[in-house]
Amino acid sequence: MTETKKILLVDDSDVVAGMLTRLLKNHGYAVVRAADGARGIEAAYAEIPDLIVMDVEMPLIQGYQASRLLKHRRGVRDIPIIMHTSLSEDRDKYWAFNSGADAFVNKDFDNLEGLLGRIEAILSDRDRPIVDRDLVAEEARTVDRDAIFEMMGTLFDGQLFQANIVNMLGETGKRIGSVRDTVETILDILTKVCDYHLAVILLAYNRRPMAFIRPGKEVFQEDVSDFLSVCFNDFYRHFPRLDMEATERVYLGLDDRDDFDKIRLDGHRVSSYAVFEIRGKGGAVVGSLHVGNLTNNYFSDHILGHIGMFTDYAGPFLENTLLFNQVTEMEDRIRNVFAKFVPREIIDDLVERGTEDAYLTGEKREVAVLFSDIRSFTTISENNSAEDVVGFLNGFFNIMVGIIKDNGGTIDKFIGDAILAIFGAPKSYPDNALRAVRAALEMIAAVPSVDLGQLVLPEEGFGIGVGIHEGVAVVGNIGSAEKFDYTVIGDTVNLASRLEGLTKHYHKPILVSEAVAGKIGDAAFLRLADTVRVKGRDRPTEIYAVELDSAPFDKPFMDAYGKGVKLYRMGNWSTALEYFTACLEQMPDDPVSAMYADRCRRFMEDPPANWDGAVALDFK
Repeated sequence: MTETKKILLVDDSDVVAGMLTRLLKNHGYAVVRAADGARGIEAAYAEIPDLIVMDVEMPLIQGYQASRLLKHRRGVRDIPIIMHTSLSEDRDKYWAFNSGADAFVNKDFDNLEGLLGRIEAILSDRDRPIVDRDLVAEEARTVDRDAIFEMMGTLFDGQLFQANIVNMLGETGKRIGSVRDTVETILDILTKVCDYHLAVILLAYNRRPMAFIRPGKEVFQEDVSDFLSVCFNDFYRHFPRLDMEATERVYLGLDDRDDFDKIRLDGHRVSSYAVFEIRGKGGAVVGSLHVGNLTNNYFSDHILGHIGMFTDYAGPFLENTLLFNQVTEMEDRIRNVFAKFVPREIIDDLVERGTEDAYLTGEKREVAVLFSDIRSFTTISENNSAEDVVGFLNGFFNIMVGIIKDNGGTIDKFIGDAILAIFGAPKSYPDNALRAVRAALEMIAAVPSVDLGQLVLPEEGFGIGVGIHEGVAVVGNIGSAEKFDYTVIGDTVNLASRLEGLTKHYHKPILVSEAVAGKIGDAAFLRLADTVRVKGRDRPTEIYAVELDSAPFDKPFMDAYGKGVKLYRMGNWSTALEYFTACLEQMPDDPVSAMYADRCRRFMEDPPANWDGAVALDFK
């Protein structure tokens, strides 16, 4: 014989109650009726129904309040509740489910099949909890009207307590940038929930365990060591792949403790222990909370309930902090890796751009371009092993790149053994040209410090040449959607490259354009080297040698050299030769004076046509 299911109907309307009672009895249910929320609570204990159908708006205690109370009490919490009301707004459904109700059904007296269907579905659900009727009957002995209102007061005090705890936990959002600060705030709030002498929060952070330890003044190092061994055992069950020996331990609240390492002599030990899983919003375990007390059996059901509630609320805050810091650290690692290839300012700019299309953009800017190249590198690479050449290049680039960056330059690219650097993009300075020249001087000075290892060098040894030009160029992210580079293109780059190539012709390590010479003034010793038409550029260009040592170029020398250049440009080859000869008498090894003297002799015999003071150099 099928057992008749009992339904408790809680509704203050006699008309509604009579209609529903007849309906439910006609469908084989036993019905008990209570006319208000308080009587409904009393009947739930006295009758122990299989299901409760609860109205919302009733005298004394409303349906939401009665539901909330029942769902917070042992035994009766397992009795399913259907909130049956004429209220139908979303907020009413929210409050119904917030109170613990199992279902929400609108009153529709023209169609009560919806209520009957929901009742049948809940009562036929084999997975719903089984009501412990003996426990409810035992609790019923102490439940009367006065006890109900006392329970309501206790419940609402507890809910107010929970609300305060949640508000306090909300303050951790201000500390989301620091895992330590967030944990410290949470452990501070925990003191409002329970008395503890030792608390530990263990977290799985970036594939490593972290232990945040807050010992009270009554707890010492020896106590903590014993306590942690228990904590690690419980924590390890959730994270068996983590190496507990590698746990990072962070002690909190020891700033004023100078006795932490002392030996305990009073015989007291942590006698009560409780552990709680820390879960994030999705329910995944992110860590565990461990609390200890020196008092035996301190953790009563009441205290455990409060700590459990606290941990449930604290979990998402901790999870957010962990995720925020993990993402931040990951971004920093990525930035540090890519900063070896792309200027940090470019990475920041790319992050700030809204779309992929915005990545491939450029602009015209005034920049100083530095081009450097290793002399006779082809010979060096042919006469040495690949391992030795690569090791040498890595050491060389490491030194040179450091110098360029220290002077505010950006590495555009490495082209074999050459370096292309920009001064003025992405960050620009008022003295970009001077910064480039200073970098070039430091690069030349650093050549002797490069570790050559076992490298076999050509007869002329190891050296570099540097060319610098300043002008307008196009800079930006240039390439395709799959691959692009932050680079600089245009005539400014080409001329810097030509100047670097001419350093071999003029036997000078640094050559700069007239644009650069006009910007740096007396900051470096410059000497006009020549006026040329370089390959790919029709307009004559004055080029200047940056002399590493100005001492040999005294006033008599520079006077003679300057007059010689002026006469040379005028086409007065014989008189110009006299001045250049005087320069060579004072400085026999000066390659530029020797070059001019040689040209004067050739031009005296075979004068160039349409002379304008500039020579065409068709080589790079």
